[in-house]
Amino acid sequence: MKKKRREILQEEKRFSNRTLALASTILVALIVGGILLSRFFWQPTPIEFPFNAAIVDQLSLEFPNDEYNISGSVPSMLKNAGFNVSYFGSENVDVAFYRGLAKYGYGIIILRTHSAQRETETLVDLFTSERFDTGKYDSELVNGLVTVGYYSRSPSARYFTIPPKFIESFTDRFPKSIVIAMGCNTLNATCTETAEAFIGKGAIAYVGWTGLVATPHTDAETIRLLHAFLNESKTLDQAVRATKPDLDYPNSKMTYYPNVAANLTLSSLRTEKKASMAIQDLVTDSEFPIQACAVRALPRSWVLGIELNRVGLSDA
Repeated sequence: MKKKRREILQEEKRFSNRTLALASTILVALIVGGILLSRFFWQPTPIEFPFNAAIVDQLSLEFPNDEYNISGSVPSMLKNAGFNVSYFGSENVDVAFYRGLAKYGYGIIILRTHSAQRETETLVDLFTSERFDTGKYDSELVNGLVTVGYYSRSPSARYFTIPPKFIESFTDRFPKSIVIAMGCNTLNATCTETAEAFIGKGAIAYVGWTGLVATPHTDAETIRLLHAFLNESKTLDQAVRATKPDLDYPNSKMTYYPNVAANLTLSSLRTEKKASMAIQDLVTDSEFPIQACAVRALPRSWVLGIELNRVGLSDA
């Protein structure tokens, strides 16, 4: 009788060990599965290229061009390509405007602004329309976040200007933006800091000039660039190559940064956005049903109750 009871207890213990192993395997599988699901479904929202465009026309008072104002051909071209367009005239382009530029959610940013290379330096600053005022932006001036510039034709008039360091200080990021800087030396081979600053803050491409450029010329060639990129489905490299250099200034031509943006197309941005939206719709539709299935898939009373209780009794 004692022998038989011992055999029963041993059999129960072997059974308990098997059930413990099974319960452990199930629990591990559920935990691992839960982690994998959480990583897939609860990952951060991917950044999408927004079909919003901004025309920053700091030259609108000094060198007005109707092609760039809100009823002109440039906004029309952008709208026909599916963009919502915002226009900012000279009176809007101050330091505060630049400070918030990254958070406005623009996919294409056209900077029709003056820019200048610093004397004896390789840095290029973007002009605002805000006149220099003693005592204003003192902290930014001391820390090199804001600078002061002037036009050679009227050196007594001074304006606050935006250096690369100002862009680097943004807390917000550009949502895969394409920045088109129409001013002089905006992408001089020795002055790439401004381009690097925009890319470092999330932009995917930066277009600028390698030297000095006349306003009428940059106006015409930027329209040519946009037509090729938006209407003719050219890559960024092809669209830039379609533009003409400014023959009045040797070696001044339009170029882009970084080189990996060469094959960027509007159609690829559209496809990426559609795919991202489809994934987000799938996550939104599936999130709660999948959580519910995960809960139902866990036979709690069996795994945590019967299995573990049997093991506990056998060990006692």
